[in-house]
Amino acid sequence: MARHIQLEFVDDAVVVKAELLEAEAPKTCAELARHMPLESTGYHARYSGSEVAMFIDNGIRVEREHATSAVLPGEIAYIYLKKDEHFMLDDDVSEICWFYDRDAQPREWEGPIPANIFARVVDNFAAFQKASADCRLVGPKRVRISLCE
Repeated sequence: MARHIQLEFVDDAVVVKAELLEAEAPKTCAELARHMPLESTGYHARYSGSEVAMFIDNGIRVEREHATSAVLPGEIAYIYLKKDEHFMLDDDVSEICWFYDRDAQPREWEGPIPANIFARVVDNFAAFQKASADCRLVGPKRVRISLCE
């Protein structure tokens, strides 16, 4: 039976459920689940189109698996960037990001970057899409990701 996570825009009271893609990204799912709940600030991506990202502890590291820069709306991904491999990073970066419309592509200013797709939104997509898009207009939002019981 599939396991799920809950992504919550805390101050907006918007909660969505996403299915973990454990068959496709077992290491990513296991490592992130081990650290949940995760809570941070969701920022609208600067270069990636319709994407919101939240930085997590950069000690959480997973090698690439089920990674792509060709993403679909409703997919949730993990990215780890080493500061020495990307221009203008002051430190290594671990982040969870999600894509809410068709123009999304995970990227840094120098071009596309692969993201480990580890979950997919399965309900309340319209509210998820609106709360994510609002980050572009109203600014960062507090986000919590936890395992569903």
